[in-house]
Amino acid sequence: MFKQFAIIFFLVPLFVLSQRNSSYGDFGFIEPMTDKLNVKFEIDNDIESFDFDDEITSYSIKPNTNLRTSISFNHEFLTLRIGYSPKFLEADDSSLKGNTKVFKINIDVFLNNWMQSFEYSQIKGYYIGDIVDPNDIFPDEDEFIILPNLKSIKISGKTRYKFNNNFSFKALLNQYDIQRKSAGSFVPSLTYGYFSLSDKTSIQDLQSYGFHLNAGYFYTFVINKKWYSSLGFSPGLGMEFNKLVTDLETVKSTENNNEFIFNINTHLSLGYNSKSFFAGLGLRGIATTRDENSIVKFNTVRGIVNFFVGYRFKSPHFVNQSFDWIEDQIPIK
Repeated sequence: MFKQFAIIFFLVPLFVLSQRNSSYGDFGFIEPMTDKLNVKFEIDNDIESFDFDDEITSYSIKPNTNLRTSISFNHEFLTLRIGYSPKFLEADDSSLKGNTKVFKINIDVFLNNWMQSFEYSQIKGYYIGDIVDPNDIFPDEDEFIILPNLKSIKISGKTRYKFNNNFSFKALLNQYDIQRKSAGSFVPSLTYGYFSLSDKTSIQDLQSYGFHLNAGYFYTFVINKKWYSSLGFSPGLGMEFNKLVTDLETVKSTENNNEFIFNINTHLSLGYNSKSFFAGLGLRGIATTRDENSIVKFNTVRGIVNFFVGYRFKSPHFVNQSFDWIEDQIPIK
């Protein structure tokens, strides 16, 4: 089944290359929204859980929320995105599973055909569920253990390069451009980062470092003057270096688990564009092969749904002047 899935998606770039758009606009392939300030609101389910398995006892560590919101500001070559967990998304069962707080900040920089992303995210407040415990150490499986001080931190970066000048990163990722003609591009990328899972009241801490190199292809279909759809597929290879530290009163032990990973990222979205208003719905799939013998197991298959709505404003004069000065110092497009 997996081989059939991979073959179908490897054929996608060949299929989209054969497509031609017979209705071209008046702006060429890309219409930049120069001197505009984009403000975009998003909601998604990009929140990860973890599984522990020591061959006898197994359980899941989960945050008590499935949704996250974010607001982003885009101008010229820069995007700033802040994610958080608002009150209206808090779960009704916090007395059973506790509260979860989410914070994320992301910066994207566009330099000619390059795109550089930096991200910091923190999630605090988890609970233990899905317990399989033949030794009866944990409560009954229909009960939960609240971990209010358990905190995950992720610091990562991603470097991407597009080969086709007629394909817009900005139109696909932050809607600062409008793709006026159908176009696609081969997009290699390098992702690297650090992850930690710790609790000041626990005897165990997890730290993980990793990187992976992907070779992807993305294509934007321009359906008409205001509607578009995007498709992407990006397989990759990499390494993860995991360290689990157990600190008892009398002894401190470290267990290392280094593993080679293969992953597949897919992208599918549908969006609406006008001169001022834009909105869309996206679906990302992430599948990663991991060592079945690892004590800590991250999600191997994830589906992330993202909804966004935004508006383009005329940017203030002082903002334009500031960005113009930066562009004079650095050749940015």
